[in-house]
Amino acid sequence: MVSRDVIFWDVDTQRDFMLPGGKLYGSGAEKIIPNLRRLTDRAREGAVFLVSSACAHTPDDEEFRHWPPHCVKGTPGQQKIPETLTGQVWVLPNRPNADWPMSFGEVQQVVLEKQDLDVFSNPNTDELLERLASFAKKDAEFAVFGVFIEYCVERAAKGLLDRGRRVALVTDAIQTLDRAKGKQTLDELVGRGARLVTTDQVLAQLSPISSVMR
Repeated sequence: MVSRDVIFWDVDTQRDFMLPGGKLYGSGAEKIIPNLRRLTDRAREGAVFLVSSACAHTPDDEEFRHWPPHCVKGTPGQQKIPETLTGQVWVLPNRPNADWPMSFGEVQQVVLEKQDLDVFSNPNTDELLERLASFAKKDAEFAVFGVFIEYCVERAAKGLLDRGRRVALVTDAIQTLDRAKGKQTLDELVGRGARLVTTDQVLAQLSPISSVMR
């Protein structure tokens, strides 16, 4: 049974960020893939719902004034790594009036596309939070992980905190570009009410696999 108490929130685990040779690869990002797989496995098993964000740029996006081109829609680098994909995925593009699944029972994962650092720039993100109330408790905790802590992970966590949501940051499933800035960002988020957890700790909050699969 899908948890009513915990929702997983995966940030930008795409080839261009995660893998050597990617357009905006973060050194060592591939080291967190085993924990990303463990987290996503529980969504595949039906124990927890997974929200993901994904950059989906056009070749002339405004963001490329500040960052090298990356995650251009339709390129291999824009794809999420397979370790963070379930078998039942629904994509919400960055535009109003997107199509929604009939019910969340039909999907295991929703992917929110975006063209800048903040997933809440997608007009469907806030609506998704409201719709999650169809099965999740109002005070459900969002376990946030992915790349990179001082950029898109920070925006996702702050956006959730600003909306009164509980946030846990899965520290061994998050990557930083700059260790000092990453530590500072974690401290700031903790100061705003987030808590720090490990993959083992957040998985322990979910029902055992045997209970889910009965």
